[in-house]
Amino acid sequence: MKLDKTLEKLWPELSYPLSFADALGALSKQQLTSIRTNLKISNLSSLNKQGLVEKLSEKISEHLSEVIDSFDYNRLKLLQKIVKNDGIWDKPLLELQQYDYFRERGILFSGTWEGKHVVLMPVELVAYFKETTSLQEHPNVSRNTEWIRLTHGLMFYYGVLTLDELQSFIITETDDSSVAYELNHILLEAECYYDTFTFGEDQLVSSMLCENPEGIMRERSLRNDLDFCPFTKQQLLKAGEPEYVERSTPYMNLVRFVLHRYEIDRAEAELMAETCVDAAKNGSSLAEVLGATREFIDIPNLEMANAITNLLVPLMNSTKQWAIKGYSPEELSAKRASASLLLNQVPSQAASADVIDLQTRKKIGRNDPCSCGSGKKFKKCCG
Repeated sequence: MKLDKTLEKLWPELSYPLSFADALGALSKQQLTSIRTNLKISNLSSLNKQGLVEKLSEKISEHLSEVIDSFDYNRLKLLQKIVKNDGIWDKPLLELQQYDYFRERGILFSGTWEGKHVVLMPVELVAYFKETTSLQEHPNVSRNTEWIRLTHGLMFYYGVLTLDELQSFIITETDDSSVAYELNHILLEAECYYDTFTFGEDQLVSSMLCENPEGIMRERSLRNDLDFCPFTKQQLLKAGEPEYVERSTPYMNLVRFVLHRYEIDRAEAELMAETCVDAAKNGSSLAEVLGATREFIDIPNLEMANAITNLLVPLMNSTKQWAIKGYSPEELSAKRASASLLLNQVPSQAASADVIDLQTRKKIGRNDPCSCGSGKKFKKCCG
């Protein structure tokens, strides 16, 4: 019911061409105040609603430069397209928060016109953009696009970073001191538009899929000797693409198994696999990941539970997990074993990866007997 009311408010009746007076007049005083705040328009707080509508109608265009300077290609190209079409987009395809983003900056307004959903730009703003170079491809748009994609990629692999850590991955030694401020501004705007990561308390930047950022950071503090898993810039940019999915062999094995044995379409099967991967990234137990599959399929007996579990174990062991700084458990076990051989010293129990044994479905400590039956410790055998 709440969603229905939200959608109803999203598509009010609008006239086209749309004026600032009509667009802003349909908003609440609180919504008008949001526009004033987002555009940093001062000396209007004492005005009543009508006075605020009149002043914002005059001032929005001239206060948009800082917002537009933060755009990536997606937002810039969208506005260019709507201006070229005289202020109307009759087949809008945005996420809910993206409609809010543009409305809360006085740029675009969603509504219903002639019985169909449209997004409209006030005529005064269309004229302004046509008369100026404001929407030309500005020098920073390529940089902004790269910064945002890199941030998405970093969130994909690490889940949560301190602001300093995030900056260290993106800002180069040749950048001047103002770049950190610019990066923060770009990402704060992108946070509102994409809703895929968020700035939280204690200067933490986290993926919206990260269920407990503080808990991840606490677990990492037990591994201070472990550096972040290294990724190339191209790997991060690729992972930062919209809807990116890492379709590993264990991932595809799970998808194929479900498609073969259940009446489920491929999109749903992949969504199930992605849900399992996200749970593993968050550090969920094998039982919890198995429970997540029940949201998509029935597991009628022990035989089916065992079959799915045998697919989940390698999936979890090969998933790059956030608490271990972007390594998968099997990668980290190999890294520790290699370091032990090179340095002739035993890694600490706390620093070992949470590898799951395929047979017992339990995590194996490095000093536990190896599950292969050799009689040796795991760290001296298959570990």
